[in-house]
Amino acid sequence: MTTSNAPAGSTPPVITEASLPAQAEGLAEIGGNLRAAWRGWSLWTPSYGTHRLKIDWGVIEIDSTVVMEVCEISPSAGNTRFIGDAGLNIWGIAPGQGVVHFGVYIGWESPIPMRTDILVFN
Repeated sequence: MTTSNAPAGSTPPVITEASLPAQAEGLAEIGGNLRAAWRGWSLWTPSYGTHRLKIDWGVIEIDSTVVMEVCEISPSAGNTRFIGDAGLNIWGIAPGQGVVHFGVYIGWESPIPMRTDILVFN
């Protein structure tokens, strides 16, 4: 993981993740050219600036379609998601075998907590 426009050592580590099921667990019949769909989320330590991050998850394949979103959370309100004044963006989503790499931009001048949600389609 690398960062820019953020203080040294400030790359936000994951603090909580959804229980990410193994690839063979909980499959529902989907059909068409879609074998499986998966949903997960991660809570990150407060940060700001630009970061290159990754999520390791065994259901992700090189040819997976990965959709992600990011938003602010309120830890004092049970990590409720909300739209605040900070600009948050995800960019460059790149799935690999068992991992997805992505960039996140947190447009604020002080650290804020965030949550990423991920959808994986195989």
